[in-house]
Amino acid sequence: MQRWGTIGLAIATLVAAGWAAEGWDQHQRITLLNLCLLGADALIGVALLLYALIISSRRTAELQALAAKLEDSLKALSASNARLNESETRYKGLVDAQGDAIVRRSSESRLTFGNDAFFKLFGLAPELALGKPFAPELHPESRSPVFGNFAGSGTGYERVVYDQHVRTVHGWRWIAWEDYAIRNGMGRLVEIQSVGRDVTERKHLEQALTAARDKAEAANRAKSGFLATMSHEIRTPMNGVLGMARLMLETELKPEQRAYVEAIRQSGDALMALIADILDFSKIESGTLTLQPDAVPPHKIVEDVVELLGPRAHAKGIELVANVAADTPRAIRADGLRLKQILINLVGNAIKFTDKGGVRLDIARAEAGQRQYLRFAVRDTGVGIAQDKRGAIFGEFVQADSSHARRFEGTGLGLAISKRLVEAMGGDIGVTDAPGGGSVFWFAVPAEVVRGARFSDGKRLSGQRAAIVTRNPVLREGLTAQIRSLGGDVAPLARMGDEFAAPNVLLIDAGTGAEPDLPSPPDKTLRSIVLLPAAARARAQEMRALGFSDYLIKPTRQSSLADRILGQRSADRPISELSAGAVESKTRRSLKILLAEDNPINAMLVRELLRRRGHSVEEVASGGETLKSTDRQRFDFILTDIHMPDMDGIETARRIRAREAETGRARTPIVALTADTVETGKDACIEAGMDGFLTKPVDPAELDAMIDAICEGNSLLQPREAAA
Repeated sequence: MQRWGTIGLAIATLVAAGWAAEGWDQHQRITLLNLCLLGADALIGVALLLYALIISSRRTAELQALAAKLEDSLKALSASNARLNESETRYKGLVDAQGDAIVRRSSESRLTFGNDAFFKLFGLAPELALGKPFAPELHPESRSPVFGNFAGSGTGYERVVYDQHVRTVHGWRWIAWEDYAIRNGMGRLVEIQSVGRDVTERKHLEQALTAARDKAEAANRAKSGFLATMSHEIRTPMNGVLGMARLMLETELKPEQRAYVEAIRQSGDALMALIADILDFSKIESGTLTLQPDAVPPHKIVEDVVELLGPRAHAKGIELVANVAADTPRAIRADGLRLKQILINLVGNAIKFTDKGGVRLDIARAEAGQRQYLRFAVRDTGVGIAQDKRGAIFGEFVQADSSHARRFEGTGLGLAISKRLVEAMGGDIGVTDAPGGGSVFWFAVPAEVVRGARFSDGKRLSGQRAAIVTRNPVLREGLTAQIRSLGGDVAPLARMGDEFAAPNVLLIDAGTGAEPDLPSPPDKTLRSIVLLPAAARARAQEMRALGFSDYLIKPTRQSSLADRILGQRSADRPISELSAGAVESKTRRSLKILLAEDNPINAMLVRELLRRRGHSVEEVASGGETLKSTDRQRFDFILTDIHMPDMDGIETARRIRAREAETGRARTPIVALTADTVETGKDACIEAGMDGFLTKPVDPAELDAMIDAICEGNSLLQPREAAA
């Protein structure tokens, strides 16, 4: 660099000297300047060359570094592209290998993609089909959509599932499509992806199953209809047999004759119960059994059941007693007939499997979470049930003892029907061991209290003390529970010599036989009440001669027990007012009654029951004749069969009510007669304007109660009541 500086300095000196020298002309000076400039240019060129060399070496290093980076990027890009190609190949292989048809369409229904299965299914060439609209050819009978619809922007269903019956290369096939909406970030529909699966075999199976189901349902309906018809037809002659047996039992018979007639009645009752069980089971199995909830009094249902089954228990020498807890509502919404049926099954079974002691039925309120229930418990002192049998006894046609040598008869349907009924009511049922031996069958059903219903009177016997004399522990425990539920107390029978401790009243059991043999009451100054079985009712007058002041028929009603302890009158009249053979009816005047019954035996049965009670009866055999008779004259009330020729009892009642409204005639009470024990026609009777409902064969006591209620202006068929 120093050398180049010296050369430059020399050139500059020559230029300055030449320019100042004398004698040099202008041409000489310019030549010198050009020479200097040439030297300067050479110098600058050299300098520029050196600079270029320096810059070039630097750029080469940078370019080499950049090239290295570009080479690395290209390698990474190539690897990524290879992976993408591999992924695309794998995805395409998976999509094409699917048995399902996969297709994508634009919002205008043009094909944008399809896998091999799709193109093969519909016989399409990809190069010709892509970009063009596509819709499968639907079967002429198909009502399914062509494809799912995704309307709007990000609204509606984003997934649609449906079946199509379409034409394919394999013929008409069922395709199950699942459509998905594919939208952009703004919610706009871009494409629709559809995945279709051939479900033709499944559809054929479903159709076969549907046809089989319809056939089975039709068979069930036919079976139910057949059983209903046959049960009615069987009941009709059975009603005549049972009714005539009851009429004969009200006549003067020799002991041997009475035994024969009683055997006929008992066998008929068993056969009727069997028919009812089979019909109920058939209805349950076919799904045609329906509940008829109404306002029902639980205490009355319980008392009716024990009164009905009391003679059966006493005939075996055992006791039957029921207790209704003080907190039990007087009315709940339930199907009263079905509730009674469950209790009859459970109590009847308990009596059948008990040879000594007795059966006790308790009812009380219970809670489970926020719901209120009524819990019914039937406790017996019978044979009990083995632990390994408890899980099966509620099954159809199952008995705890299924051996050929079993002691107890029956179909094994009662408990199965009871379980189904309880579950239909929303309750539960089970069995446990009873303390001291025997079993406790229990069930609980929802207790929807009827609006305005009162609860049992738990203080009616407050301050009263009763002593109980009986050899039967079940009866003693039951009576004790009844008295305490009414607010009273039970005095212990502590003796002081021959003296009893002084209670308010003494209850003395006469046993279960028809021939009570009792000593006179121990204390003539103490009111004493004798407890008689229904079979010994006729001997109540003899009890008065022994010193008893009153009587109660077992099984005892709690209300009657309270009346007796308090010295009040009730449904069971005191001994002084009871005469043997008297008809137990409040109605003393003769009534004019129209009887509409097409079966001559049933007509004769009801006619005889009414005439024995002093009533006059006019008979007709059809609904049309009933209308003619009511047009001609006035009747105190009408008894009409539901099933009659030309016009049934329901339609007859409707027309009578319509004519009364048109003419302004006084309303005639109408009572329905039916051979069906648990008939769902009660609502129809109410709607037709009927006042009562009697089941054939007509029970004399139920007939008396019906006549009494109607004569007092009470309708025994009430509309549904609202619940609290």
